[in-house]
Amino acid sequence: MTKKLIAMVLAAVMLAGVLTGCGSIGTVQNTEPAAQNTQATEDNSNKSQITVATWDGGLGSKWLEDAAERFEELYKDKSFEEGKVGCDISIIASRSFDGSGMAFTPLTHDVYFVEGVDYYAMTNNKQMEPVTDIISTPLSEYGEEETVLNKIDPVMQEYLLAADGNYYAIPFYETFYNFSYDLDLWDAKSFYMAADGGWTNASGSLTAGPDGVQGTSDDGLPATFADFEKLLTRIKDAGVLPFVCAANATDYVANFLYEYYANYEGKEQMNLNYTFDGVATDLIQVDEDGNVKKLPDTQITFENGYELQQQAGRYYTLKFVENVLSKKDNFKIIDTHINAQKSFVRGGIANDQPIAMILEGSWWENEAKDAFNDLADNGLERHNYAVMPKPHATEEKIGQKAAWLSQSGSYGFVASASDNKPLALEFLRFLHTNDELSHFTAEVNITRPLSYTVTAEDQSKMTTYGKSLLTLKKESDILYPYANELGALNNPQLFWSYGWAWLTDVNGYEYRNPWLYFMEVEDASSEAYFNGQKKYFEMRWDAVL
Repeated sequence: MTKKLIAMVLAAVMLAGVLTGCGSIGTVQNTEPAAQNTQATEDNSNKSQITVATWDGGLGSKWLEDAAERFEELYKDKSFEEGKVGCDISIIASRSFDGSGMAFTPLTHDVYFVEGVDYYAMTNNKQMEPVTDIISTPLSEYGEEETVLNKIDPVMQEYLLAADGNYYAIPFYETFYNFSYDLDLWDAKSFYMAADGGWTNASGSLTAGPDGVQGTSDDGLPATFADFEKLLTRIKDAGVLPFVCAANATDYVANFLYEYYANYEGKEQMNLNYTFDGVATDLIQVDEDGNVKKLPDTQITFENGYELQQQAGRYYTLKFVENVLSKKDNFKIIDTHINAQKSFVRGGIANDQPIAMILEGSWWENEAKDAFNDLADNGLERHNYAVMPKPHATEEKIGQKAAWLSQSGSYGFVASASDNKPLALEFLRFLHTNDELSHFTAEVNITRPLSYTVTAEDQSKMTTYGKSLLTLKKESDILYPYANELGALNNPQLFWSYGWAWLTDVNGYEYRNPWLYFMEVEDASSEAYFNGQKKYFEMRWDAVL
């Protein structure tokens, strides 16, 4: 734990790509900007009051407003401070609440739910109030026996435990970068892979999919990269655009590829990148002609951690980019993520070309509410989307349990400058009861990186897409890409977000996004990119240690 005594201030640029629906790099704010209060207020001078600030992006604020009403009703007769009874919770939602600048900003609200947070910079700057007591005490007053702490994955528990033995925040939402596909279009155009080798609709005889098991949710979907390439040809032959992505969110693609790399490695091998403790069993060498040589099993410690840059999952993901994702007739780049979402949901309406998939973070459907509302005004509603299960690099991998990275960097916390900490802490605690976590998921149709059950009633309110995320979590290994090693914590430019996955040196030039590399470099090759990765880190490792 002593390694966490060192103050670590992540560069704002390293936080790019973890902001929900922002697309581009957030600007560091020197002072906390004013924001719009989303709730009408009345004279509540006889009640205890707090304000709760949240990033007004892909999640919106309705989930918080509804929770605040339930909390106010539950505690209408309780006194949180002398001379006052009950409470008034004001929700402040704004896109100005950018976590990447908060380590350098006086906090003027009581509770925050924000993203792109530099957790250790903020704790070292004493901006967060300890939450150890409220998350370590059983939620008995809410009818639960367990604690909030027990709902947090052990990997995240270790990361959040500061040197003084306290926890200062609770993980907020989680993001799985993915292809989301249109089930109605798949059915109408017979984009499902048939067991006889042809194509069929949803009611046909389907292949077993990536999990290799008939009768599961991935039936009829591509099991391998080769299958996926065949699918894209089928889609284009039908006059449909395979997928869209956003020019202001190319970092989404790099994070998406990070997910594919993790899926190849699987839980045990991928976790070596965060624990630096274990035996790497699939390290490879690749020559310039693409000939692959398997290397001996290697004991990994942090001292030789750069050896993980030779994991096979990196190379096969790069080949997927080179052979499939970088082919310009497979996609369309649209200026902003919002417009990409609009194009996707409007696909096939009027003169718009149908679009099969969108490459996005798992919040996208909730963020696209305005686009759906526009369609609803015309009597058209299309909420029948799902996460595309990831195909495997090779047939040998079919049946391996899917691995997904829970990416976000978002947290809920109480500001140490709060004037009403008892109320603020209790509200934060209330939001992490099972019922409130379930309500959250039903409202925004994404998940939180915590252990909880979404009730049957709440599931009935969710979209097909939201339910597919529940299936993803249930059927997959969920990994938390957080390294606690001092060298990793002190070198965010190398380890933060997808940097560790994709930083490379090719002919003296640094790259960190494989998709952009293949799009922009005329003689780009997977072999050159892959071989540059170990070289890039090995040259810097003495400084990391």
